[in-house]
Amino acid sequence: MTTIASIQRVAMRIRHHLEQGVLKDSELTWTGFLVLWVLWLFGEMQTRYLAEEVGVNRSTLSGVLATLERRGLLTRRGHESEGRLVLVELTPEGGALIDKLFPRFGAEEAFVVGSLSPDSMRRLGNSLRSVQQQLDSDEGKRRRAAPVRDR
Repeated sequence: MTTIASIQRVAMRIRHHLEQGVLKDSELTWTGFLVLWVLWLFGEMQTRYLAEEVGVNRSTLSGVLATLERRGLLTRRGHESEGRLVLVELTPEGGALIDKLFPRFGAEEAFVVGSLSPDSMRRLGNSLRSVQQQLDSDEGKRRRAAPVRDR
């Protein structure tokens, strides 16, 4: 559990650092930023896929989308042929905000990992990708779906 606790502590510290150092002036939450960033990277998306990419459930995403839409940073619209599906897209204002924030994120990322050598950064990245692949494996999916007593 020590490894997971260390990952969690560091992830929370990084998130807090970026929220206070980069997002605060733009009045964005971490989740709000992730929504805008994912849309900036991938373009228009269905809400179910957007929620998965951001790592939140659909009800949480709905509230975040409402806030960002009120601010004029994204738009939502119904799918043309599938009435229940909702598509989300960045507005030009949302894209401009990400364009403005992205260099600051890059600078803060460089600060956060500044004490690591290039080799240490490579090894850390590889290790974290291995953990992610383990979680995304068929066994990881099975374990998440199975009741605890059946593991």
